[in-house]
Amino acid sequence: MPLATLLSILISFNATAANHEAQTLSEAMPTPSLTVDTWVKGEEVKSFDPEKVYVIEFWATWCGPCLTSIPHLTKIQKEHPDDLVVIGVAASERPDRQPPSGGNSQDPVDPNVIKQNMLAKVQSFTTSQGDQMNYRVAFDFDASMARDWMIAAKQRSIPCAFLVGKGAKLLWVGHPKFIDEPLAKALAQKSPIAKPVDEIKPVDNTTLSPTTEPSAPTPPADKKPAS
Repeated sequence: MPLATLLSILISFNATAANHEAQTLSEAMPTPSLTVDTWVKGEEVKSFDPEKVYVIEFWATWCGPCLTSIPHLTKIQKEHPDDLVVIGVAASERPDRQPPSGGNSQDPVDPNVIKQNMLAKVQSFTTSQGDQMNYRVAFDFDASMARDWMIAAKQRSIPCAFLVGKGAKLLWVGHPKFIDEPLAKALAQKSPIAKPVDEIKPVDNTTLSPTTEPSAPTPPADKKPAS
C-alpha cells in the first residue's frame, strides 16, 4: 500500500465518519468501551468504576493545543486522586511521511512497523514529560476508540475531552480547558450504587405478607354475625 494512501486512511476523520454507522453519542447515555491498543502510562482501566468520575481526552503528540492542555489535566488529576481518573488517548498519531531508507513511496508498507513507530513516538513523548504529564496515557492505533467516541459525538478536532460521571454516564463533551465547572458538578454527584441491605428501611409491620390471612370484617352494631 502506498504511504500516501495509508496516511489518508489513518488521519482522515471525515472519510471515516461518512461510512461509519455507529449510534450517535449524546449526553446522559451509557459510554462506549475503552478499546485502546496499548496502555503507555499508568494502570490499565478495563471498565468504568461506577463510583468514580473519568475524563477521557483525545490528543496527539503533533497537536499544539493538546500539549497546552497537559498541565491542566495533570492538575485536576492531582487534585482528585481518589475519585477521578484522567486518561489521555492518542488516537490521531501520524506515521512518518518519509519512506524507509533505500525505498520509495510506492513500496509496500508493513502496518506493524508503522504501528510500532507511532507507539514509540507516543512512548518517547510521554516519558519526556515525566510528572508534568501525570495521568494515564493510552495509544489507539486503528482509531477504533476514536470512531466510537469522537465521530459518534460528531467531534472533529482535538483536544477533545469526554466527562464520564458516576454510574458511567456521559455528562459533557468539549475542550478540556472548559471542563472545570462540569467536572465539579460530576464529582459532587452521589454514586448511583444501591444502598447496602442494612440501610434499607424495614417493611411497615401493618403491611400484610402474602401468607397472612385477613381477619373477618367486624359486623355493624345493629346486626348479628351469621351463625
